[in-house]
Amino acid sequence: MSDIHSVKIVEGWNVDYVKKFLNLNKENFSLNDDEIRKLEELGINGRALLRYTKKKLMDDGLRSEPACNLADYISRLNRQKRPIVSNVFVPIASTVATERSPKSPNNSVSICIDNSNLFIEGSKVISYLEKVNAFDHKKPDFLNFYVDHGLLVTTVLKGRKLNKIYVIGSVPPLNDTIWTRTRDQCEIKTYERNSSNKEKKVDMEFVCDAMVSILTENPGTLSLVSDNDGYCPLMERAEKKNWKIETWFWSGLLDKEGYPFATPTANDLRKISLYEPLDNYYWLFTYITGPDYTNKKHHLEIRGNVIKDWKYRNETLMECFCALKLFGRWNWVDGVTANLYFENKKHLESAKSLLEHKYPGLWLTAVIKKKFI
Repeated sequence: MSDIHSVKIVEGWNVDYVKKFLNLNKENFSLNDDEIRKLEELGINGRALLRYTKKKLMDDGLRSEPACNLADYISRLNRQKRPIVSNVFVPIASTVATERSPKSPNNSVSICIDNSNLFIEGSKVISYLEKVNAFDHKKPDFLNFYVDHGLLVTTVLKGRKLNKIYVIGSVPPLNDTIWTRTRDQCEIKTYERNSSNKEKKVDMEFVCDAMVSILTENPGTLSLVSDNDGYCPLMERAEKKNWKIETWFWSGLLDKEGYPFATPTANDLRKISLYEPLDNYYWLFTYITGPDYTNKKHHLEIRGNVIKDWKYRNETLMECFCALKLFGRWNWVDGVTANLYFENKKHLESAKSLLEHKYPGLWLTAVIKKKFI
């Protein structure tokens, strides 16, 4: 059986259609279920699929043979100026998806996250506010700083409807909760910067894609998470097309005395858009890991084999801290033991109660300033 394929059709596939396509053609490409699942978890839609090479497929977990087969098909497809005829199967509904013009409701939000300074400036702010060292890795008291992009998206949304997500720079790892958005058919586009590509080229690709959305979709809200004034032309064009525009970035705590770091101010972005400082929401999407070098923190030791059942350990603990509206800080002693740190006894006891209720098989020991309770 043969079906007509074109780049235009494949570009219109969402993550679910890519999964259906690969499942229908498992034998043609020599794919197994785990490999298809990996591509689904990475949020690979049609546009992302067309960018794949054999090396990139293998980097993302495919074996050599299926990577070669799939890369060859993608290469042949990309070389065609006209639709090609192939002996692979396509989900029937995918052709319908490409015929509809992309439209989003007026109250939806498209979020653009540029990772360039998100981690660097964030580690400075958290180091100052939490009185820790999450910035200078050369010092012995260094703690690891993390941003969960999925929780960042939730923070920026403020309960509004999500349209799509753009991520420029480092691609969020598989354990980031951002990838759960693909289950709701949300489109996530990534633009990875690395040693083999040029930063300006990647930025230009993102701007071009964002402009297509601005010009073709019903006006919604464009939320930019970046302190780069170079995005001003994009934001201004969006506003001219009746989009609401807002920016989110670290303020640098310019109003705080004794703040030891220099921070980009992005004055132009502040002037043209509604500005929200990430500093005001940091506990909702960031956390740190590592020991309490001061030995003064109240801590809750958790341990037990139930932890082995947690697909992503840090994300599970972050759920707890977010539910309590507390900044997340903990240290993994081993694969089934961790110490969770708190500012006071009340916070610790709230966490203990929550975890006891949610995970009955968990062993919990609360330590209040070195005294067991």
